[in-house]
Formats: sequence, C-alpha cells, structure tokens
Amino acid sequence: MPERPVVTGRPGASPVEEPALPISEFTRALADRLPGWQADPTAVPIATDPASDRIWDSGPLPYAAFQTDNIQRSVLTHHWGLQLYVMPRPHRTGEYLALPMLPANTSHQHVTGLRAPRGIAVPADPVRAAARLHRRLLTDYRLASPTPIRRSSLGHLQVHVALDERRRPRIRTGYLGAVSELLARGGFLLDPATGECHLPDSLTDTAARRQLTISVHRLRLKGFHIAIPSPDGPRTYPPHAPAAPRRGQRR
Repeated sequence: MPERPVVTGRPGASPVEEPALPISEFTRALADRLPGWQADPTAVPIATDPASDRIWDSGPLPYAAFQTDNIQRSVLTHHWGLQLYVMPRPHRTGEYLALPMLPANTSHQHVTGLRAPRGIAVPADPVRAAARLHRRLLTDYRLASPTPIRRSSLGHLQVHVALDERRRPRIRTGYLGAVSELLARGGFLLDPATGECHLPDSLTDTAARRQLTISVHRLRLKGFHIAIPSPDGPRTYPPHAPAAPRRGQRR
C-alpha cells in the first residue's frame, strides 16, 4: 500500500504557487478532451481527504515535500469504474499530477502483486495534458483495472446493495458490466473515498428509490443477482428469465 502523502503545514511556510488554472476549471477542461470521463464539480483539500488513501500509484508525489496544507484536488471519473486524482504539483508551477486511483469496489489487497499504472505529471495546458494522459497513462490503467475488480467479486454475478443511514443505496460489485450500467446509465456516482456507487445527494429519497428500482431491473436483465437488505434479512433478486421468442421468430 503506498504511503499517504505527508502534509506538514508548518506555520509561516510559503504557500504553493497557484498554477495557471484553478483545479476545478482544469479538470473540467481536461474532461472535455477525454471521452467517457467526468469531472467532480467540487475541489477538496488534500490534507483532510480520505480519497488520497485510494491512490493506486502516486508517481512523483512521494518525492515532493509539502510545505502547506492549502492544496486542493479534484477527481475525474470514467464509467468503467476508473478515477484519476488530479492536483497541482507542489513547487512546480504550471504542472499538475494525475494519479490513478484504485478501481471501483477494490482495496489495496486486490492489487497486491499487480503492476500499477504509473501516476504522471502533466502540463497545465488541458490540450497537452490530455494528449500526455492518452500516451502515458490511460491505456495502461484501463488494461490493469479488470483484474483487481474481478478479485473484489463477492460471488458469481453478484451485486450487493447496502443502505446508508438515510436508507439510500451504496452498491458494490466486482463486474465491469454492472459498474458501467450504474455509472453510465443509472445516474450513479463513484465515491472517491470508498469506491462504492451511490446516487447524488441532490436526488430526493423518493427519486433515489425509483432510480434504484430501475437500475436493479436493468442489472437483472443483464444476468446479475441482486442482494438488498430488508428488515427480515437480505433479499436476493435473481436474473430475469430470457424472454421467450415470439411465434414465427427464429431462435
């Protein structure tokens, strides 16, 4: 497990010089040039960010000495369950770090023995940064991610739904097809801190229940078994049976 970056925050330390673009603006511009990727609209201070524990490879970050705790990050998410941790590179004005995070539903134990895709520095120009990501990181990241996701599977074609204190869904699954269904079609988000799929807080509880019902139906059509907690214990919903062909249609 890589060490979490140490933030010293010494009193009187000089602040890190801001790059040309604020972090949120940079990641939005980057997402516009990376098909399938979406930028997190919020920027989070890395000093208090639990998502930094999910960085798969921190690239040049361990060799950088933080002198301040006012550095913020943003996250890019792909519907295949991949995320990039993006932050200004300390003491390198005009550069950002793009660090691959653990894939959806995985922890550091699931990547043991695997070669990690390397985190890299990219220029503050979104056009050049996107080109460098395509050339040096994204392909390796995409090829490395299916194995740890499979290792995290809780059972054959299983999708497990947990409910938080608000009775809203938190979903874990070790299958790319299920993750993609939830993120690309189901309106779910990928929590950078946990790797779980969840629905936006902006949805009402009624809308969240409706969206969960729709997503469960679609997943069952794809052959997945869904486990959902209930007051009487977990309830399992098997895949939908294939539709019988209509008369006159060939099988």
